[in-house]
Amino acid sequence: MKIKILIIEDNQDVRENLSELLTLSGYETRTAMNGKLGVETAMTFIPDLILCDIMMPEMDGYTVLRILSKNEMLADIPFIFLTAKTELVDVRRGMTLGADDYITKPFDDVELLDTIEMRLRKHHSHAPSGSASPSIINQSTGEQIIRALPESLLDGEPRLIRKKDLLFAEGQTCRYVFVIKSGRAIATKIDNYAKEVVTRLYQYPTIIGVASAFAGTKCQETVKAFEDLEVIPVKKDDFISYVLHDPSTAYYFLQQMASYQVQADEKLLLQAFGSVRMKLAATLVDLYAFYADNDSAVIPVAREDLASMAGTAKETIIRCLSEFKEEGLVSIQGSDIIIHAVQKLADLRY
Repeated sequence: MKIKILIIEDNQDVRENLSELLTLSGYETRTAMNGKLGVETAMTFIPDLILCDIMMPEMDGYTVLRILSKNEMLADIPFIFLTAKTELVDVRRGMTLGADDYITKPFDDVELLDTIEMRLRKHHSHAPSGSASPSIINQSTGEQIIRALPESLLDGEPRLIRKKDLLFAEGQTCRYVFVIKSGRAIATKIDNYAKEVVTRLYQYPTIIGVASAFAGTKCQETVKAFEDLEVIPVKKDDFISYVLHDPSTAYYFLQQMASYQVQADEKLLLQAFGSVRMKLAATLVDLYAFYADNDSAVIPVAREDLASMAGTAKETIIRCLSEFKEEGLVSIQGSDIIIHAVQKLADLRY
């Protein structure tokens, strides 16, 4: 099976030359002419490596990286920036966001191929020892992990949780993890001021409650349906036993929990030092990524939920949304929010 590479580049000549070179070198390629199309293509193509320009229309490379890094299927894919020499001052920002490498334009063909091979090799070499091969471990996505679960684990009766209904509450005894079949869910915690704050968003392909299952006997968060949610309950002890005997699955969930911790730390810093506008902008960017499979920029979200996600009052959120609307960043249709400038929201710093 060929290794798949996604090329996100607005310059047609560069894009076509890259695709031709990589195809001749034995790779399967897919191209996108701007960042927005790049994100949409990544969701369906599921590449093994991404080459992405920094300065592009619609959405720049930084925003592409940020959105993909929050998607469980795509967060671990090696990401290489393509940058002009005049943009080298911006490379540090990209590496801080989690890029694996960068290549300056115009680039040498040999240098490009060597960098790609090195990044793929390094990516595979990070796998732990075990019965599964490194390439299988590193290339496993959430969907592959769920499809690989044995039927004996998935013999529970599916549960339908209606929108806003509770799946489980923080402090309850943890007896199950829940495999999402359809729908979306949110995790919340109560802060010191008795205010409910959204800490995580869940959707397929995800298993809810993994961190709680490994942490001990109590649920670490409250989870409720963000929209109608169908899940399959799996007994906690059976799930843990399966994971501990399957290196590929264990490595995948270790990565997911580490990624979640990084995101939680970033959110904590934003809550402590960010303005209300920054909090709302970051939340809208997260929701844009959350609903990326809709092939649209429409976000159906109640203002109460949006306030909980941003960690501020509903009235404040409504006021900030009005400001964003006046600035042309969003528009409002009932409870739906339509994102017009995700790039500007991601870059907002006041």
